[in-house]
Amino acid sequence: MLTTLGNGVSLLNAPIEGSYNVGVYLIVRAGSRDESRETAGLAHYLEHLFFKGTRKRPTAIGISREFDGLGAITNAYTDTEEVAYYAEGPARHMQQLADILTDMLSHPLFEAQEVERERNVVLQELAARLMHPSAWIGDHLAGVAFGGDQPMAWTAGGYPQVIESATREQIMNYHRTFYAPASMALVVSGGAQMDPSLAESLLADVPGAQPKKRIPAVWGQGERYVATVRPLTADEEAQIELCLAFPGIPTHDPHRTEMSVMCHILGSGMSSRLFHTVREREGLCYRISAGHEAFEVAGLFEIETATRPGDVRRVAALSTRELLRMAEEKVPEDELAIAKASMIGHLFRGTETAGRSAHWYASRWRAGLPLETPVDRARAIEQVTVEQVQESARRIAERLSDVRLAFVGPADQGDEILDAVASAEKVLAGA
Repeated sequence: MLTTLGNGVSLLNAPIEGSYNVGVYLIVRAGSRDESRETAGLAHYLEHLFFKGTRKRPTAIGISREFDGLGAITNAYTDTEEVAYYAEGPARHMQQLADILTDMLSHPLFEAQEVERERNVVLQELAARLMHPSAWIGDHLAGVAFGGDQPMAWTAGGYPQVIESATREQIMNYHRTFYAPASMALVVSGGAQMDPSLAESLLADVPGAQPKKRIPAVWGQGERYVATVRPLTADEEAQIELCLAFPGIPTHDPHRTEMSVMCHILGSGMSSRLFHTVREREGLCYRISAGHEAFEVAGLFEIETATRPGDVRRVAALSTRELLRMAEEKVPEDELAIAKASMIGHLFRGTETAGRSAHWYASRWRAGLPLETPVDRARAIEQVTVEQVQESARRIAERLSDVRLAFVGPADQGDEILDAVASAEKVLAGA
C-alpha cells in the first residue's frame, strides 16, 4: 500500500504473511547523475557520514551497537540514479529500525573530526576499487559509454579530487539541497507494517529540498574505449578482462521484459549461449555474461568476460556473433521455456526475504515502475514470445557500430577488440 505523507515523502507497506523479519528501506531518487563536477562524489561521502552520529545517537559505535542489539543488519549504497539506506531485522523491532535510519538522515552531526576521518576511508575505498579489474571496469564503463561532460558518465563512487577538497560546510549544504521529500520513500516489507502517523513523526525533520532537473544522457560522447594497462609479474598468467557496451533501452520502454529475457538467454547462467559457446565449446574463458541496465532516459547492454590476450579477438567475435544470431533467427521454444523457468526461479529466490522484498519494491518505486509483485513479474516473463526476444536482440544489434569498450590487461588491445566486434560475421564465416 502506497501513501503520500504530508511533507511529500512516500510510505510503502509491502507485508509478507508469516515473516518473522522486516526490511526497512529509505530510498531517494537522487544519485551520481544528479551531481555536478564540483560535487561528484558527495552523495557517496554523505552515505558514509550518516552512520557517524546524530544528536540522539552521537557516536558511530553507538549506532552500530544499537543495530546489533536489535539482531539487525544495516548498510547503504550510492548508485547512478538513487541512494538508499536500509536495515533488516526482527519484525517486532520495525519501529526502532526505522527510527535509527530516519534519525541518521534527519539529524546528522557531521562532526569535523568524523568528516576528516571518513574522508580518508572514502579515498581508500575508491583506491581499493581501482586494484580490482572488474571494479575498475564498473567504475569506468559509463564514462566510456556516454562520455563527455554529462553526469551520466560519472562514477557513482565519486572522484578523489572532490572528496579531498570537500569542506564540512559544503557537506552540510549538500545534505540540505540533495534530499528532496518528493523524491524519497520509506519502504517497509515483511512481518510488520508502518502506520502513516508514525512515518509522519519519524520523517518530520528530513531536509526540504526540491527534486533536481536531470541532464539528458547521450550515448558515445567520448572515446571508443578506455583501458588500464598493467604489466605482468613473472608469476602471473596473462589475462585481459573486458566489457563490451552497446546502447540499450530506458526504464520505461514497454519492451523491457522482453529485453531481460533476451539477455538471460544470451548470457545468464550455465545454459546461456555465451557460456556454452565461448566457455564450454571453445574453452576460451572461465566466466562470461550478458546483461542490461535501464536508466531513466537511456540503457546499457553489456557483455563481460576475461580471457588470454591472444584469445581476446576471437572471444569478442564469438560473443558478438551470438548476439547477431539471436537477431537473425528465432530462438527455439524449448530454449525460451528453460530461460523463463530459470528467470522466475531466480526472481522468487531473490525476493522471498523481508530485506530482498523491501529492495524489490523500493527499486521499482524509485524507477517509477508499476508496483507489481514478484508474481506479477513472473506472469509478464511467461508471456514473452520468441518473436519479441528476436526483436530485442535486433534492437541491440542495430547499434553495433556504437560499441564501447572498457578493459584491463597487460597491453593496449582496444582497437583489436573493437575491430573484432565490427567484423564478427566476416571473421566467423571461415571458422
